[in-house]
Amino acid sequence: MAKNIILVPTNFSSRANLAYRQSINFAERTKGEVYLLNVIPHKSNRENLDYEIDMIQNQVLNLIDNYDDSIRRRVHTRIEYGAVNQTIVKVEKEIKPDFIFMGSDAARNDHNRSITLKLIDKISCPMVVFAGRYDKVGCDRIVLPVDLTKETKQKVDLAVKIAKIYGAKVYAVSATGSRDKETLKQLEDKMSEVKAIFDKLEIECETRLMKTEANVESMANAVNDFADDIEASAIIIMTHQENKLQKFFVGSMATELIKKANVPIVCVSPKELNNK
Repeated sequence: MAKNIILVPTNFSSRANLAYRQSINFAERTKGEVYLLNVIPHKSNRENLDYEIDMIQNQVLNLIDNYDDSIRRRVHTRIEYGAVNQTIVKVEKEIKPDFIFMGSDAARNDHNRSITLKLIDKISCPMVVFAGRYDKVGCDRIVLPVDLTKETKQKVDLAVKIAKIYGAKVYAVSATGSRDKETLKQLEDKMSEVKAIFDKLEIECETRLMKTEANVESMANAVNDFADDIEASAIIIMTHQENKLQKFFVGSMATELIKKANVPIVCVSPKELNNK
């Protein structure tokens, strides 16, 4: 199957429609394919399935009618009946997308945030979560949180890929509650090392060290505030990674960022990158 496949689960909400528009933009830039997936939940009345399918097909037509034939040929639609998360995981394993683009209108709602995080834990490709008030298509500024773990290199590789596709600038940042001089020096050195990678590839990059309180919420708030200040297009995070120096799980950071971020969050699990 061709590369640059984007799976877009949708319920046709405003955030889901933004995810779809972003996927089309991505597909145009990469000559990729978009798979638009709608899942009819188990709780739906089976007697009304035909009606629901007709409604979904009409909504799909409304989405793709805004594009010319060259774009429409890149869009594939699929309707499934079942449990939403399990069905998304099943389709992801079947078509093996490079990315999942997914809207999350209720990112500040504990139940929906939990569903999103559970899904991230089960898929094997990067997932871009569109939440908050962000409504622009494209990507020109990427925030890349940096720490001292080996997984940082994996995030850098993905940031390079995205930056090249969009011609984006990368901001390598580190939010830390540590005041230990050696740790701070190591973080500065790591950010310089990361910047050198982007410089060599002629990708514009700036670094920023942010000192915060020594807790996940403060560090997440610092990253989010910085992203807001520079009007970032995305934040790239690892979802399950133990940072032994700062003694917290980035899973907790992921939760905080998805809950509060106003820009798309690119969620990457170390296990999937280690397997590629």
